[in-house]
Amino acid sequence: MNRFFSAACLLASLAIAPISSRAQTTEPTVAYTGPRYPGGPDSLRALAYRSTRLVSPAPTGKTMLLFEIGNDGRPVNFKLVPPPGPVNPTLLKAAGEATEYIRERMLPWQLSAPDPKAKHTTELAKNALLLDFSNLPLGARPYSYAEQQPRFSALAKVLGSRQLQYVKPPLTDPAQRAAYISSVKGLVHYTQMQVRYPAEALRRQQEGQVYVSFEVAENGAIEHPEILGTAGSALDAEVLRVVQQLPAADAPALLDGRPVRVHYALPITFKIQ
Repeated sequence: MNRFFSAACLLASLAIAPISSRAQTTEPTVAYTGPRYPGGPDSLRALAYRSTRLVSPAPTGKTMLLFEIGNDGRPVNFKLVPPPGPVNPTLLKAAGEATEYIRERMLPWQLSAPDPKAKHTTELAKNALLLDFSNLPLGARPYSYAEQQPRFSALAKVLGSRQLQYVKPPLTDPAQRAAYISSVKGLVHYTQMQVRYPAEALRRQQEGQVYVSFEVAENGAIEHPEILGTAGSALDAEVLRVVQQLPAADAPALLDGRPVRVHYALPITFKIQ
């Protein structure tokens, strides 16, 4: 029986140091082209932060909130991803209250203009918010997106034109390729190439979706990789292994012209066929 895995993706959902000389290249910058929240990334980050301050003292831990954006820009279909490990009733209760707070207060999003070359689809845009209940101040928390996304030139070399030829619509110029590779879709594509189905998981017939998160720091470094949604310890460990080996971005995310920290959320689906 042929066994392989497939990867699916959601939009997510991510101390200033000098950028190394390798960032000073002629490669294109990576403009953010996804849905935009009214008031910008600062307003979205503040909304998520306020939702986690409802309970005092706040519990420890993080959860991931998934939602979709309708064709009218309204957020719908909110869903919490249960965190791995032993059940933490206090954290789950706080996460539930945070979800209701966000559901009631999140404004309609501004959708990007459709690509005329892309195939028409009725699929709703997917997104994710990180709910961090730590005492980390608002200013130190990552953004979900920025005006300029991080640039991962090293991943472009690994994927290469052979792997990217199957992307639809075709990526015909360097700016399109850079934008795709720095998107959640591109990072899932790269992760799919690197992950191997663990033998232990195959023996146990384990399938499911692993939600992994990480941050890209102001200097491009990959930081704080962790599993926020489990499909089993062996599958979780394999996804985490790949993310921990992600090469640093050679250009960071930019907001108002300054480097900022952003958060990525990648869902990797394992399926035996």
